Parts: sequence; structure tokens; C-alpha cells
Amino acid sequence: MDELTGFFNLPGEGIVAQLRNAGTSSLYDKQGLQFLILDRKRRGEDTQVAEQALARINALQGSAGVRFIDA
Repeated sequence: MDELTGFFNLPGEGIVAQLRNAGTSSLYDKQGLQFLILDRKRRGEDTQVAEQALARINALQGSAGVRFIDA
């Protein structure tokens, strides 16, 4: 099961979410989360954490000076 572990504002990338699953961490931007959600829905897998991360990225967009935000 995924765990949302944080958000980062990366130069040239914008805000990305860090998701951890089975000891592996991955960073996703908004487009990557959208693809992940669609792919998992297609395969009948859980999308709750990815959807929460996408909603929080949408809420954070436009915030100046975001460097790290604890999940």
C-alpha cells in the first residue's frame, strides 16, 4: 500500500509528491500522478493515496517558496 511521505519543489520540475510503496520511494509530478491514477484504475488497483497527493499538489500550485511540506 502506498504512503504519501512528502512534497518537494524541484527547480525545473515544480511541485512533486513522494510516494513510498514496499520500501521503494518514487517522485511524481502532477502529470505523473494523473497517469498513475488512470493506470491503477484500469488494473483495478487502489488509487486513494495518489488521488490525495494530486489534490494536495493542485492546492499547493501557485504557492511561492515551497521547499518541503511534510505530508
